[in-house]
Amino acid sequence: MKLVRLLSFLILSITLNSCATGVKSRALLFRSNEFAIYTVNRDKINLKAESSVPKTFAHPVEITEDKVLDLLGNIRFREESSYGDVNQYIFEEKEIKEFALDLVDGLQKLKSDQLLLVISKYNPVRSVVSHYARTGFYIWSSETSIEILFGELQKEVTYDEQGNYYDWSNIPDIPFEHFPQSTYILQGPGFSFKKVSGFRNKHWLVFDKTDLAKLKFEKRKKTIVPEVTNSVDADLKPEKRISRDEEEGIINGD
Repeated sequence: MKLVRLLSFLILSITLNSCATGVKSRALLFRSNEFAIYTVNRDKINLKAESSVPKTFAHPVEITEDKVLDLLGNIRFREESSYGDVNQYIFEEKEIKEFALDLVDGLQKLKSDQLLLVISKYNPVRSVVSHYARTGFYIWSSETSIEILFGELQKEVTYDEQGNYYDWSNIPDIPFEHFPQSTYILQGPGFSFKKVSGFRNKHWLVFDKTDLAKLKFEKRKKTIVPEVTNSVDADLKPEKRISRDEEEGIINGD
């Protein structure tokens, strides 16, 4: 009986450790309520063009927490829709600092045939009516560059998923191929886009190692986020509240 329980536990652990992601196999290094970091073997990633990614990498990587902020803190993306285009930063400063230390340790543990997979879940408002957003990316090093390939960019996580690690860490495959997308990284200082099949992949960033010292995180202007309440009426001044008679075509002030 004990043997059956032990085998069941091992099977469950293996299943959860490599749980549904587009990646065939990933090994968990660090996790919290806000992020997860894994190693992924080079031969387990889904590649249509083998030449896109080298067979071996320049690992381990020595980098500081501050340099992680310099690398990630200034990256912005554009989301296009029928309602208009929105430009915003991928990460909040506090969000990067949540996982920076473990990212540094992860890069130092990488073998020459591994990439690092990072999944961050963040909600700057932290209100009962606001959602977490998720961003996933690979990061690795070559002899001359540090490269980052993004998958989802600030993808909204549903209420049902955001509290369960095994749900919000379940991400789609991160493609290495170029294809048109309505959400993409905006060109910024310090990196270039990787060319794949003759096109710039605007999810694949290449940072030249000789220029890393020049990268500096640009402090952002503080924005005050109004407190969100459960009741819309609570946010309205008494004289602006409208009774339900509006549905009948009659507008009455309280």
